[in-house]
Amino acid sequence: MSIEDRVKSRGALACNCTAMVLAAGYGTRLQPMTSTLAKAVVPFLNRPLLDYTLDWLSRSGFTKAIVNLHHRPESVRACYREKQFGVDVHFSHEESILGTAGGPRKVLERLGPRVLIVNGDVATTITPEPLWEHHSSSGALATMALHAGPAWREFPGIKIDKDGGVTHIPGVGAGKSGAGDVASGCFTGIHIVEREVLMLAPENKFCGIVDPIYARLLQERLPLHGFVVPGSWYEIGTPGRYVFCQLEALRREEFPLAFQGYQRLGSGSYGRELVGPLPAHTCPPFMIDKQVKLEEASLISGVVIGSEAYVGRGASVLNSVLMKRAKIGAGAYVERCIILEDGVVPSGARCVNQVIAPEVLKKT
Repeated sequence: MSIEDRVKSRGALACNCTAMVLAAGYGTRLQPMTSTLAKAVVPFLNRPLLDYTLDWLSRSGFTKAIVNLHHRPESVRACYREKQFGVDVHFSHEESILGTAGGPRKVLERLGPRVLIVNGDVATTITPEPLWEHHSSSGALATMALHAGPAWREFPGIKIDKDGGVTHIPGVGAGKSGAGDVASGCFTGIHIVEREVLMLAPENKFCGIVDPIYARLLQERLPLHGFVVPGSWYEIGTPGRYVFCQLEALRREEFPLAFQGYQRLGSGSYGRELVGPLPAHTCPPFMIDKQVKLEEASLISGVVIGSEAYVGRGASVLNSVLMKRAKIGAGAYVERCIILEDGVVPSGARCVNQVIAPEVLKKT
């Protein structure tokens, strides 16, 4: 596609489609990280996760987005009181969670004839214009963006035929795989939906969109499509994926927004306003925010570190995320962990596969 065609497609998408970001969920699997934050604003490469979605929408031509809220709504409102990335953010507060179809149904009068729905717990480099073009030309009532990358094989694959029609959705008792299937991919939580599909959801009641809405379309042989999209897609729904996704995005250097204000120190290696020189054993990928102190003889490898954090002498921090003011004591060993804001790992402690809340651990 030429540059001119891309510009036209981007304009058509934004002019004929309303953007809605789903950010109401509890983020239960990320507890205790989400005890004080909505999942949509947990730090991702030291910025609120939702920044990346709003930037993505802006680059796709959108100037407005509706974001639904329920769990810890104040944590989202605090970040987006004004226009961000050229996008006016409008909120829809839900007294009780209404689900992935019920949430958009609640604001139906504020939506256009077509809606681009995006889950609030993802960061992506997917270009939405090809999805829009397929949806517009196919006559589908809804088109799901599917990702076929090898890192996401753990997610159930949705099957499609040569025309893009969905033939099977795992786990909802709908459709059936067949010899005509030509592709599959996991559902990214990004989809374009016609207004009449959302009208199938009951008003002011919880309702999912894959089950029962898309399952119903499939059972009634109504045009439900999937489209395998290129680009990267990161879903942070578990602590393991939260750490992995940030380190992988850092290795690939895929989100320029993340690196604003940082100095590139090497491939996948970024820092800003460091306190003193980096220890000799500092291995990429890493992102180290301002006023971080790393003592001598510490081993730092595969980390994202928030501002004012501290790592003591002789400590090892591997494949982990340290948030603002996290402290790792001298000689401690930390691997595949998330240390929350103001969290402390005492000197000599050993922590593997843990989420450390801001209370001092007993020495182990």
